[in-house]
Amino acid sequence: MTEKILETIIVTFTKELILETKSLFNDFYDEAAQLIGVDLNNYLTKQKTKYAHIKTLLKGNTPVYLYEIYFPINLTDDDNITITTDKISNVFRDGKYVTIIGDAGSGKSTLTKHLFLNSIREKFAVPILIELRYLNETDGDIEKYILDKIFENKLSENPTILERLLQNGKFIFFLDGFDELNSDVKNNVIQNLNSFINKYDKNHFILTSRPYSNIENLPLFVNFMIKELNKESGEIDSFIDLQLKKESELANKIKKSLKDNKSEYIESFLTNPLLLTLYILTFQTYAEIPSKKYIFYRRVINALFSEHDSKTKLGYVREKQSKLSQEQFEEILKAFSFLSYFDSQYNFDFDYINKVLFTVKSKFNKIEFDNNKFIFDLKSSIALWTEDNGDYSFAHRSLQEYFAALFIKNLNPVENERAYSKIIERFSSEHRAWEVENFLSLCHEMDEINFCKFYYLPVLEELISYIDNTDFISITKSFILYFTDSFVRFDTKNRNIPIKININELVYKGIYVHLPFTKQLFSHLVKISKDVKVRNHLMLENDITRINTKILKFKNGIPEDVLGLCIKSPINQLSQDYYNYLQNEILETTKLVAQASNTDRELLDLI
Repeated sequence: MTEKILETIIVTFTKELILETKSLFNDFYDEAAQLIGVDLNNYLTKQKTKYAHIKTLLKGNTPVYLYEIYFPINLTDDDNITITTDKISNVFRDGKYVTIIGDAGSGKSTLTKHLFLNSIREKFAVPILIELRYLNETDGDIEKYILDKIFENKLSENPTILERLLQNGKFIFFLDGFDELNSDVKNNVIQNLNSFINKYDKNHFILTSRPYSNIENLPLFVNFMIKELNKESGEIDSFIDLQLKKESELANKIKKSLKDNKSEYIESFLTNPLLLTLYILTFQTYAEIPSKKYIFYRRVINALFSEHDSKTKLGYVREKQSKLSQEQFEEILKAFSFLSYFDSQYNFDFDYINKVLFTVKSKFNKIEFDNNKFIFDLKSSIALWTEDNGDYSFAHRSLQEYFAALFIKNLNPVENERAYSKIIERFSSEHRAWEVENFLSLCHEMDEINFCKFYYLPVLEELISYIDNTDFISITKSFILYFTDSFVRFDTKNRNIPIKININELVYKGIYVHLPFTKQLFSHLVKISKDVKVRNHLMLENDITRINTKILKFKNGIPEDVLGLCIKSPINQLSQDYYNYLQNEILETTKLVAQASNTDRELLDLI
């Protein structure tokens, strides 16, 4: 879809909407027609410009038209059925309320921009995109925030017109980044969102999030996961061809390197669009598949600092206004990333950057630089940072995670141990758990012995303490009870909504270790919940979400019929596998730490 086509569609969309809503505005039709024909047209044109162009790691800070590089991203449901996203109507096949869940780098942001533009192309509804992270600075009143956004964009200066459009379902709301909400506002956001949806239930809603942010338990919403790129169907090759359509020789070399690869881990590693993009970016220099993930990040940093321009400008190294060397940039970025990451800051305004850099400068007395020039270099000369209306962020959040992990690796032994103790404490709560996997995997790779000694072993030992190993059934019961203490039935007009699984708060603390098992457990419990006969159990009334909710608590243990369904399902074997995994990991990790200590001692004895 070219930009010119999209511009034409906007004009026809607004004209058709005027005719379609004529009956709604008999009493002040002229004013409504003026609003839709002019203000809505201006709004859609502005939003088209904003979301139709994106910046990518491959193009640095040069914006490119979305559909020049957009690779179709598909979704899957609980039954592993694929949902294509070429038309936004496909996403709403099961209802008007959808959550889209994906890991870091899976393409959530790009997909959101595509669906936003597609809703205009398909004349589906008027799209409104809300970045939920900005609600952290409010009391969590999402209804007020949505209405403020609508009025801010001059979509309506007449509340009556807006009310009628809302009541008749003329909007689609994209609520982006549920995982970025702080825990102190999340409950208010959920309550207000439910209230807003109940009030304007004819509109469509899409929420996006990383996994395990409790988004899975929102009432009314159908959960879809972003589908990984598939090698067998040729998606990885097609992705490479699209990104390098003007460099077919390079694309063919990259595809050959992946075809010749013998490492098993890479098969799943490069199904992630971000990591595949990093591989493309660094291939010209290294032309080989690295053995570990952190080496990807090391290579992309080097490429962005010194090699990216030289691809097309022979021997050219872009001047850095700050006059800092790459080593100095990295020292500053390690400290900046560590402080900002643990401050839950992923987008930085100028005041925040200055505040953190002041702290960093006080620790590195020998490094002097001008903050404005430092920011300019990161944005323009190196393209590690991007800017959006005064908000700065890393080109991708995983780069911030890489630098934060590198900071921890380089700490002295005493501070290194303290850092891992703080990490265990910080990642104990639900609102931080969604970000942990990539960051901790980088720590695991770069700082293996300290990570195992100060983080991995303590968490393993705590996790196994929750398992009752008296017999097979006890193991299964204790694994389920560790993960959940209740099923929730949202008693709404739609009786087809299945029971949801409540996730215990303590689960988030060890999520990095148990995630492969609890992901499967969650999926199996969702399927089992459809067969639970709710009427056989005492359901407690609960008004926490402002709708009639019923909760099946496992206060006195798992009900016999529920346990029976679990024992007959794959959960039984999964539980045994989980317990055996914990035992084996404790044994092997203890051995690894001991061997490393012995090796160090023996080497020192040689001198």
